[in-house]
Amino acid sequence: MITRTLAITGCLLGAPVTVVSAQTEFEKSADFLLIRRDHRVEPIRPAQINERELIHLDPVYGWVTVDLTDCVAILDPAATTAGRHKGLLRLADGQVFPGEALSGAQPDDDVLVWNHAWLGRMEVPLDRIMAVAFVEGATPAPRADADVLLLANGDRLEGFVVALGDPISIEVQTDDRPQIIEIPLELAASVTMVTNRQRPAGWRVWLTDGTVLEVARILLSDGDLVRLVGTRFVGDRELDPLPLSELAAALFDPDGMIPFALLSPVKVTGPPTRYVVPQPQALDESAALGMSRIELRGPLTADYALPPGGWYFRAEAQLARAARGWGDCELVIRDDRAELFRVRLNAENPAASIGITVHGTRLTIEITEGSTGPIQDHVVLSRAMLLRSDQ
Repeated sequence: MITRTLAITGCLLGAPVTVVSAQTEFEKSADFLLIRRDHRVEPIRPAQINERELIHLDPVYGWVTVDLTDCVAILDPAATTAGRHKGLLRLADGQVFPGEALSGAQPDDDVLVWNHAWLGRMEVPLDRIMAVAFVEGATPAPRADADVLLLANGDRLEGFVVALGDPISIEVQTDDRPQIIEIPLELAASVTMVTNRQRPAGWRVWLTDGTVLEVARILLSDGDLVRLVGTRFVGDRELDPLPLSELAAALFDPDGMIPFALLSPVKVTGPPTRYVVPQPQALDESAALGMSRIELRGPLTADYALPPGGWYFRAEAQLARAARGWGDCELVIRDDRAELFRVRLNAENPAASIGITVHGTRLTIEITEGSTGPIQDHVVLSRAMLLRSDQ
């Protein structure tokens, strides 16, 4: 439900509000995109969020109240989430915590003690952890059949991590018998755990420092301050509020949207004359909401398997800037039934918006060569998403 009022003074969520002018309020607020359940994406400047409603100020209609059941997410399209940090903790459900493992922390069979700049001391169960980078720039090993501990000197240990403390304890197999090896924390570069991926649940926020955090509530109050309530791993401590400018995105309905970048194509093919066809590539995997830009280097055809249910596909397509000298191609999208979208992209028409209802179990994206042949036909999809559809 949406309600609008043109009054510029009154009461908002029980607190008195006085607005000098719409322009003044707009100048103080951050710009976000509101992704709605009816598939619309519209620019807003949020004023308040509570458990039930999101309220923003429209330059024409004044205060606009949107029920949160009608909201999928909000996103600051200008925010970046890839900051520098000493270490990085990734959980199996997609939560991410920049910070560092506490040096000198006693090993524990159940938790990793982690320090986050804003959340402070965290105790994270080992069965929630996907990977940890202990030092800046460290890249955890790919997932394997065992836990993998990489050391700063390049050595690799595979086995079963017993404790992530200082030292780190890992059980390895030597001479047909298990042996526990203890590694001082200062000698560790990263660890990758054998942990099953876990489904996100509840609301989730992305912060500009790279944090991805699950919360029970998001409260935005006067003064552009965001309070996050119901955060795990920090006990009963009340967290300090954050400026709205540090919020990159918030997801209100984890079942209502799938970032297209999280889907891997089941098949990628090209014309017979193309011996190597590059896979679609995510360009910024730390993007808020998981909506990395995706580069497709045509000519190619990429087939994606769709999750069960009905979906609406939204994206912004652009001919890559570096390819606009020679790039000339057609972008074609099909589902099981028919062709749904076609546009020609070149220097004169380098961008297009996509909004289509997709039926069936497969989505096919094809990039065909144009008048200049198979040269620089590089298309980038931005904010590509599947929104759940009842149609």
